[in-house]
Amino acid sequence: MKEKKIRNKPLPFEFPGANWYGKEEENAAIKVIRNKSPFRYYGPNCTYETEKFEKEFAKFIGTKYALGVNSGTQALAIAMAALGIGPGAEVIIPGYMWIAIPASIIRLGAIPVLAEIDDTFTLDPDDIEKKITSRTKLIVAVHMSGAPCDMMRILKVGEKYKIPVLEDCSQAIGAEIKGKKVGSFGIMGTYSFQLNKILTTGEGGMITTNSLHLYRRADAIHDLGYPREKGRLITKNTPYSLWGFGGRMSEVVGAIGRVQLKKVPKIIKAMRKAKQKIKEGISDIKEIKFRRLIDEKGDTGAFLILILPDPKIAKRFAEEMNKENLYAGLSPTIRVCDFGMHVYYNIHSLVEKHSNSPDGFPWTLEANKESVYSYHKGTLPRSDELMEKSIIMPVPSTMTQKDIDDVIKGIHKIASKLFK
Repeated sequence: MKEKKIRNKPLPFEFPGANWYGKEEENAAIKVIRNKSPFRYYGPNCTYETEKFEKEFAKFIGTKYALGVNSGTQALAIAMAALGIGPGAEVIIPGYMWIAIPASIIRLGAIPVLAEIDDTFTLDPDDIEKKITSRTKLIVAVHMSGAPCDMMRILKVGEKYKIPVLEDCSQAIGAEIKGKKVGSFGIMGTYSFQLNKILTTGEGGMITTNSLHLYRRADAIHDLGYPREKGRLITKNTPYSLWGFGGRMSEVVGAIGRVQLKKVPKIIKAMRKAKQKIKEGISDIKEIKFRRLIDEKGDTGAFLILILPDPKIAKRFAEEMNKENLYAGLSPTIRVCDFGMHVYYNIHSLVEKHSNSPDGFPWTLEANKESVYSYHKGTLPRSDELMEKSIIMPVPSTMTQKDIDDVIKGIHKIASKLFK
């Protein structure tokens, strides 16, 4: 007789913010369209939704300034450009991240330097110091899979060597460390509002900072390279006459973002509650370890990461979970090492040092001649080992009690088969 599956269909879609879309987002977008003013700086009846979103976002994060942009990728590149990253610079990044991070560094003409992650699945503070050279100009702390990095220790390393720390908070909007939100610790913070994120506008992003100087640089760079006053470009020569990225946020995005921002605490509460119940429900399985959290209360709960005894068991465990339909929407439960371009050696353009131009930029630049690094698998042995024996599953923001019970029951069922 065929064994009955735990579930007949997968768990809900993992898109946290999108799952909470309603009339409020619809009305916000329609208002902008009816006003015929989708451009943030002026229009027939501009209500300055993006400007309002920026102010509300800065207040939410706890920084003086916030700048809306059209994607998380642009947020990274603009922030790095504002910090002066370019040829001759090295930027330390974790081996578990997203392709947009090395892409931003490389497009600016700088060189990414890989560092290990620890059991928080974020940048290992102990390995950063080993990777610092006289060319290191920035450390990027990536709050991966919904949970914060060990910012206190990372900042100490940065302070010791006078290297600024940029926080990428794209997967952890609203995450906290002792009540202080990520994105308010480092020199600058960046965010993505793409569909998979806790706050989503489809596409969009934000940059946060407490530095007026960096805000002004980022503001000019995100636009046409010049600052504005009452929406009009100031084209005279100033210290903020730079080169623009054309990364402005539209009023439709700003309007929807304002609505979504109000929902973030509820979304996080739902994910955190579901994740905590699952962890409590499987805590009796001694062979399963959990990712270490810097602050349990500050975790967004967006992802469940389980550390298994070895890579083979992890692979089998993930396969069995998928057979039982224990995965979220379109995202199969997988080993972390199989998580696409979140893993350094899965990014072929990085591993093979591809270039967008025939001259091999930036790898062939004279300024970068001393920055020669490998990005092949094996570069970060401790990270490789950890990612190979761990599995990851998004925690949907709309899980029911039955969904939670099914995950607990399914993990117990699989564990009973694999840990005999």
